[in-house]
Amino acid sequence: MKTRFVCDRRVQCIPRWMALFLALMPALAVSAAPPEWREVVFAGHTAYRQTTECWQARAQGTASGLVQEKSVDLEKTPWLVWQWRAEAVAAWPDTNEQHKAGDDFQARVYVVKKGWLPWQTRAINYVWSRQSAPGAHWPNPFAHQAEMVVVQGPGGAGVAHMFSRNVQADFQRFHGMAVTSVDAVAIMTDGDNTGATVTSCYQLPSFRSEMP
Repeated sequence: MKTRFVCDRRVQCIPRWMALFLALMPALAVSAAPPEWREVVFAGHTAYRQTTECWQARAQGTASGLVQEKSVDLEKTPWLVWQWRAEAVAAWPDTNEQHKAGDDFQARVYVVKKGWLPWQTRAINYVWSRQSAPGAHWPNPFAHQAEMVVVQGPGGAGVAHMFSRNVQADFQRFHGMAVTSVDAVAIMTDGDNTGATVTSCYQLPSFRSEMP
């Protein structure tokens, strides 16, 4: 399996937090999740299943994610590393992905810093964009506490892409926050806003002390 490694020392992981959503939307746990992870449902089930190589996600006009709620010490392990792959890019409609009607992605990885109140929660959402180049970013149209950060641009199907992001640096860059820990990491493939059928495969994100 070919792997393309993508790294940016200035940026890190994951927008619009699951914790924020948990405060606003219903969550349902299912068995198709890795140990210590659970499904969070927003609009129907994205089907997740484990294969020999990865966790496969298939959304058919649906949106649910897998979340691991666990405190991570960014002083010790600031680097988030993950991989995703898609055999084919979804047949996306001509809808702006920065607007609510187009807020669906082939793949995304979230990192969340929980606040005392739901609106104090901040998140970074690393996405595979169908319209923007890596490095582009914008506030999530549903929850401005989350910043959408493009780590992969249009195309790129058939090849596994690996990413390494310094989460501590990203929270400073995108939220102006000096954080020493985060509270959750998640993955999601979704098609609920556009009605698209979307399939991707993930090597689950993990935190490390150094950039690979």
